[in-house]
Amino acid sequence: MNRSVATLSSPEFINITSVSPFASKCEIKVLYLGENRNRTSIDKATAKEMAQTLPGCPIVGYYSEKEEDFRDHGEQIIMDGDGIKFKCLTVPYGFVAPDAKVWFQDFEDVDEFGNAKVRTYLMTEGYLWTEQYEEAKRVINEGRPQSMELDGDSMKGHWSTDSNKGVDFFIINDAIFTKLCILGEDVEPCFEGAAVTSPNVSANFTKNENFSKTLFSMLEELKSLTYSLNDNDKGGKSMPVEENVSAEGITDVETKVVENSTEEIAETEFSKENSDKVEQTSTEEIQDTVEDQFVKKEDEDKKEPEEEKKEDSKEEDKEETDSSKEKEEDKDKKKKYSLEEKFALMEQEFSELKEKYTALEKENEKLTSFKLEVENEKKDALIKQFYMLSDEDMKEVIENKSKYSLEEIESKLAVICYRKKVNFSNEEEKNVEADPALTYNLESDNASSLPAWLQAVENNKAE
Repeated sequence: MNRSVATLSSPEFINITSVSPFASKCEIKVLYLGENRNRTSIDKATAKEMAQTLPGCPIVGYYSEKEEDFRDHGEQIIMDGDGIKFKCLTVPYGFVAPDAKVWFQDFEDVDEFGNAKVRTYLMTEGYLWTEQYEEAKRVINEGRPQSMELDGDSMKGHWSTDSNKGVDFFIINDAIFTKLCILGEDVEPCFEGAAVTSPNVSANFTKNENFSKTLFSMLEELKSLTYSLNDNDKGGKSMPVEENVSAEGITDVETKVVENSTEEIAETEFSKENSDKVEQTSTEEIQDTVEDQFVKKEDEDKKEPEEEKKEDSKEEDKEETDSSKEKEEDKDKKKKYSLEEKFALMEQEFSELKEKYTALEKENEKLTSFKLEVENEKKDALIKQFYMLSDEDMKEVIENKSKYSLEEIESKLAVICYRKKVNFSNEEEKNVEADPALTYNLESDNASSLPAWLQAVENNKAE
């Protein structure tokens, strides 16, 4: 025989983050809370406990090639020479993942008469082997009804009568899921809306599943935005200011070119006039020179204010540019400060919410412990009422009283009394006879109700 023995070297584990490509994710409406059509009832607390057995639960089905659809639970009765046997025809088509989400979701169910009713369903996720089984792929694409199967040996519960309907219901207090069964389209499940479908509700889950996660993500976004603004403040000039400066520079150059061209034209015309007057007399020349000097002086006087205007306009442009820069910087600073204020405010709100949550947790713990104390007192008082039973008879109930409700304790002790054939009337008579603290009314009109020795005392007193 071949042998394979593990060595002392440490194993090398692989981090698995995916699922087989031959499996497809599905969503399962397992059951709804309250009374259902097979005369059972499951409350929310019980459903939560039962949900602990969903991970790893197989998803099965009985597929009929003849009808080309799934059927019911596939239970077959075989009668032969060996007797009567039950055979299960369902085969596994998938499973509930060990890390599957389990939650409660409200749905509005509408019956064939158009009556609508909102029910709370227990939901979970699973995987079907769609590449191995073509019929499993149809379940993902089209959806199919679903019916759960529970372990009968471990199921706990009791019968109760609905006073309004006059119908007996079996109240399930605890049970273990053994299978989730895919049904055919024409098979009506016990829970009307129970089904196996493609992921519908879970796909709409938000990434932030509670308020603290949402608030944390908002704070992180604000942090990153604040850091990016700080980085921008460290940079050079802003682009809009540069564009304004360059535009103003172009206009200044254009005005200078126009002024220079005008002066050149004037000078050329003046030189032509002087050349025409060269042949004139000396008097005229002197006159011309005087006039020329006067004209030049006027031109200089005109140029001085123009140059001053240009310098003033340049200074004004510089001031406008500086003011625009200051405005942009002020805007950036205001943005930065406003975001920092919002961030600080949200941090304060977050800390306040944490404090409130901690206070509520402590208060809830106190209320829970107080409730348990009251329940234990009631349970102890109830157990004392069954004084006719010995401590040995009530040992199992006393040791597990924290697990049982008042109704369950009373039911169990009553069953023990029945099995022990305890006569309650005899017990009450014995207790009355054995009770030493008896009181008699000596002023009673009915003397016959007094004991004989008291009657004798009364007679002697009268004499």
